[in-house]
Amino acid sequence: MTPGSAKPRVLIVGAGLGGLTLAQCLRKQGIHFEIFDRDADILARQGWAIAIHSIVDNLSVSFCSDMPPLRESADHLLPLKLEPQICFYGHGQKMTVENTPETQCLRLNRLLFRRWLATRIPLHWGKRLRRVEEEEGGCVTVHFEDGTSASGDILVGADGVNSVVREHLLGQPNSEVLNSIPLSNIWGETTLSGEAFERQLSLAHSTYAYSSQELGCVILVGLNKVNADLSADYYWCVGWDDPDAGKPDHWLKYASGAAKHDWVMKMTEPLEYKFREIFQLTPVADILPGQTVYRDLIIPSLPTGRIVLVGDAAHAMTPFRGEGGVQAIKDALNISEALGHINLEDSTDVGLILEPYQREILERGQAAVLMSRNANKNNQQVHNSIVAWGHVAKPTAEENVVLEKCKPHLPQGMRTSFQILTCDPRISKIGPAASNYNVMLNTQDMSLQSRDPHSFGHASPGIVTTGRFSSRWNLKCMEEKDLHFKFRKSACTVNSRTGAGVELQADEQW
Repeated sequence: MTPGSAKPRVLIVGAGLGGLTLAQCLRKQGIHFEIFDRDADILARQGWAIAIHSIVDNLSVSFCSDMPPLRESADHLLPLKLEPQICFYGHGQKMTVENTPETQCLRLNRLLFRRWLATRIPLHWGKRLRRVEEEEGGCVTVHFEDGTSASGDILVGADGVNSVVREHLLGQPNSEVLNSIPLSNIWGETTLSGEAFERQLSLAHSTYAYSSQELGCVILVGLNKVNADLSADYYWCVGWDDPDAGKPDHWLKYASGAAKHDWVMKMTEPLEYKFREIFQLTPVADILPGQTVYRDLIIPSLPTGRIVLVGDAAHAMTPFRGEGGVQAIKDALNISEALGHINLEDSTDVGLILEPYQREILERGQAAVLMSRNANKNNQQVHNSIVAWGHVAKPTAEENVVLEKCKPHLPQGMRTSFQILTCDPRISKIGPAASNYNVMLNTQDMSLQSRDPHSFGHASPGIVTTGRFSSRWNLKCMEEKDLHFKFRKSACTVNSRTGAGVELQADEQW
């Protein structure tokens, strides 16, 4: 922008990965924006884990320098000393993509990643979009179900698969443009610890899939996060081709957890027990209810104007390649560049500036939709290359992960002091009753990383190198209660309480 130019006012509907990425880009560019989401708060739809590849460097360049470190804030494997890894079985040999200097990729807990993206972003929660109004003179107004409205120069629809902004642009209901995928699936969640956790990590650090033409189904198992006590939250899915998947009376909609569990055990019976163990260990109560119907979307073109789409609103896709989140972030980076070129005092039509960027999003999105749609079938073919997290999987040897070797260890004789410096509830409010705490941790002669979001909602953690150091954390407590910041020798946590002294643990020097 040249001095004196008029930057656009941008409205973003949807605070998912795409919408929040765009907000961060606009924050750096100094472009005014408002971002709205239908959910009550950031905890409403947490999701599980997401792989990020090929865009990590773009984020660091496009975001402000005050962002906390990404991997240390959201890596789902922390505090374990393991690299993100996805493995594929059923092809005669274990095939793997792992984070290396040559194949860079991150696997992030989705909630922690979304919180990271929300850093210093003022969010309007509980705003369910009802309709969009385009006015003469270029103004766009969004009207919400609570009776409020907001106006701006540009509207970005980042409102997901069932996008209201898309319906306005196309003049068609979503039911007429979304394509149902003939695939049924059963999902479950469980928490593992000890040797059971080790066996899952040995199959893959982050996530693994098993597929073959003979099996008749595809299984996916993923690590969501490692807990402070070194247990781990897992999720899994068993899917199979089903031409009746989209029928309104499908049996999965009404099936009990026990019936679904029995179905999974029967479908996976031909597999070795190591691939079935997680299903066996999942309580019936933790089988997800109802039915998930996958849908995707290809939009050949969109009207040129002051409204654009990103993410699932522009190109909804199946999760088989794990590309939806990455594509949404790429969309946001793309559109932010376009918005940076807009000068409202210039006579150039805004739509003409946005059009090539929106066209690139649709073309790239169409390719991703088709690859995701066919990924399940392609990965069952031995002769086809398996692509995941932006890289081609390579043959690897079997692994035997031992938790004790993956734990972070603190040196003997470490001396640490822990002090809460300030408490200011006015800063960086993320949700109801959010408060900020500035924390100083001083140590001598040690290396550690700190992250324990389970005690207080969220941390912007620090990574500390060997030697004497002083590091600050900015902690956001989501509830009106004392802050508990844990730091155990075995799991890298410290116990303290607001306004009180440090809770010491046995055998530790302070």
